[in-house]
Amino acid sequence: MSAPPSPFRVHEPVTPGPVVVEVPHAGLVVDELAARFTRVPERALVADADIAADALFGDVALEGAALVVATLSRFVIDLNTAPRVPTPYEDKLPYGLREVRRRSASGEQWLESPPPRAEVERRVREVLEPYHAEIAARLAGARARHGVAILVSAHSYPDVMFPGAADVVLGTRGGASAAAWARDAVAAVARVHGLSLALDDPFPGGHAVERHARRDEGVHALQIEIARRLYCDARSLAPRPEDVARLRDFTRSAVAALTAAAR
Repeated sequence: MSAPPSPFRVHEPVTPGPVVVEVPHAGLVVDELAARFTRVPERALVADADIAADALFGDVALEGAALVVATLSRFVIDLNTAPRVPTPYEDKLPYGLREVRRRSASGEQWLESPPPRAEVERRVREVLEPYHAEIAARLAGARARHGVAILVSAHSYPDVMFPGAADVVLGTRGGASAAAWARDAVAAVARVHGLSLALDDPFPGGHAVERHARRDEGVHALQIEIARRLYCDARSLAPRPEDVARLRDFTRSAVAALTAAAR
């Protein structure tokens, strides 16, 4: 058996600033152990990822932000959802009753049974916890250097599942995870770039924001969701390079604005 892939990669800034960006859903890899229990149609694997979200935020290191990118698919484990290990009662349910019907943003549907408890625990231990430990360490370092730290949880969303949502949705868990100055800094950049923006609806912020935000200790966290229609072909799901470049300018500018506001 080959060695399991690293659960994340890090793009280091030359001069670290107060911002840390994490991308939990851009990965497409299903590791060898997970593949024994997780069989996802190829198109669904792509369609349900945050397609090219790592590319959308690919220039943030130029503004001093550390960029932490998950390499494994969200079908291995969802890094933006609190881990849930099956209870003993669920483990003992008849096999047919444990099957769930999955439905992809691509329209694919398939039946899948949950992996056994030991495999779930392995994924939490080897993937989820090291990933979030890396984020926590980066935020602690940023706060020690600058007196404040800001986590940006970076995502994109499929329009077919959220019709009518804004170009950019900023999640702050109702203001609980980030101060108004951080929210306003990103909102101002979105306006300059001609992007419509919504606050907390329909994405208030997931597990990463909830887990790492410590406003009273100077650690702020917000989630940025970018509509896939802005940069992806709806049929092929292929990113359009010129639109990715335009959004890279937006995300880099947003990190610059957060860095300036933190001072």
